[in-house]
Amino acid sequence: MEDGDGEEGAAKRTKLSAGDGGGGEDRLSALHDDLLVQILLRVGTSAAARTSVLSRRWRSLWCLLPELDFVSIADARAIRAALAYHGAPPLRLLLVSAVGATAGSVAEWLPLAARRLSGYLGLLNVVPKTRRDEDQEGAAAGEVLELPCFGSAANLALDLGFIAVALPRSGVFSRLTLLSLDNVRFHRPCDLGDAVSSPRSPFLKRLTIQNAHGLSNLSIHSESLLQIRLGGLKGLKQLNVVAPALSALYVISCFSDPLAMSQPVADISAPQLETLHWEDAFDPSSVRFGNMANLKCLGTHFYLAFGQEDFGHNGDCLRLLQRFQFDALDRLSLTLAYMSELNDLENEYLMEEMTMLPDIMFLGLTVLASGHAIGPSVFHVLRMSTSIRRLELATDIYSSNPQARAACSSSCTCDLPPNWRTEELKLTFLHEVEINNFRGTEHQIALVKQLFGWAAMLKDMTINFCHSITESTARKVCQMLLSFSRPEILMNFYIYQQTTSGFVCSKALMHRTKLVA
Repeated sequence: MEDGDGEEGAAKRTKLSAGDGGGGEDRLSALHDDLLVQILLRVGTSAAARTSVLSRRWRSLWCLLPELDFVSIADARAIRAALAYHGAPPLRLLLVSAVGATAGSVAEWLPLAARRLSGYLGLLNVVPKTRRDEDQEGAAAGEVLELPCFGSAANLALDLGFIAVALPRSGVFSRLTLLSLDNVRFHRPCDLGDAVSSPRSPFLKRLTIQNAHGLSNLSIHSESLLQIRLGGLKGLKQLNVVAPALSALYVISCFSDPLAMSQPVADISAPQLETLHWEDAFDPSSVRFGNMANLKCLGTHFYLAFGQEDFGHNGDCLRLLQRFQFDALDRLSLTLAYMSELNDLENEYLMEEMTMLPDIMFLGLTVLASGHAIGPSVFHVLRMSTSIRRLELATDIYSSNPQARAACSSSCTCDLPPNWRTEELKLTFLHEVEINNFRGTEHQIALVKQLFGWAAMLKDMTINFCHSITESTARKVCQMLLSFSRPEILMNFYIYQQTTSGFVCSKALMHRTKLVA
């Protein structure tokens, strides 16, 4: 018997037969390879690979698949064998998920993938936190992954688990439109800017670099880029972007190094930019934005409502707001933060240092309240935003700690100054309000009640309850809020619930349509 081609192999093949279920010849194996590949595509890579045991006819058929998924069988040798199969077509999709992969194990198959890939490569390397220091020592000893040039790939999304990588010094990414690098340690010297600029990536439209070490200078000159996202680039000292088509730029926690001895240097030339999220250190003397006449959306660093007067993030936020104070924008995204405990002697009320905001129509306000009253700080911001048409308010969206969500003590100073409850505020143009992660606390309900009074022309309010609130509690809060609102306001209430599969979905609790005589 040879490779299962005898009687036992024939018996196995009959199970795949397209016959009437009573045995007989193996009609399925007689089909053309192209048709069998289409069938195997429907069952996935793992199941397709298992058909190799049926007979010699099926042994390597799965290697002809144009889409390969190694999420559950991420063995470097198996991946290499599949990618090296002679006569296999270009890959339009390659997914690899690994745990603790090393530079050496990835290097076994990545060059082969670069030759075959015509579409999307997604790599996820999960590395336990305890191993990252060891990996850093290994990188210093010379364990570096040489990234090949993907000459035909369209999309690359690589989460490398802080493997040390060296970029290709030559070659053109001639079809690349999307590049995402996450959890990466660049081996010096690193010229990422050269690789992603137009001469070598002429069609690159979206670039994302997150949680990266070893990138001190990034200079990008691109005619094609539409979106750039940079986040957590530890050690970045200088950023230069010349991108005439760029419409969105996100820079988050790249220059915020408290041990840095010099100011960050950035020069951004993007005349078509519409969205700028600069959640980072900002000083107009060293961070220069060119002409941004088309800017519509601005996002800033978080602002501490209570704290010490010289808090660095607050200064960055205020200087950025001042830079755009005379611009008419569609949207401003602003985050206010509270420490869990407020001490009268150590924490001053800092909101009064914020004296101006750009002229905006849509305010996206996130408040990390830590259980404190947010009325005074929200009132202060709204007092400078009387022209807004829409308000989107989110509270404690990042907090999973029950202690951080617990109400503060009755003696806490967070509800001061008290003028937010009595002082007149006219939000004449405010027509729509959406509140997310609503818990129905006493502080939150008091704020919503004030909003009804401030916004005389309000037409629509949507409340999205936090998933930790029970439905019965949420319904009680709904009835309370309905008693505050006016009949002409459309009220929508939703609660987020976690499904058995782990996903969070929205469930409508109740609606009240406009009651107009």
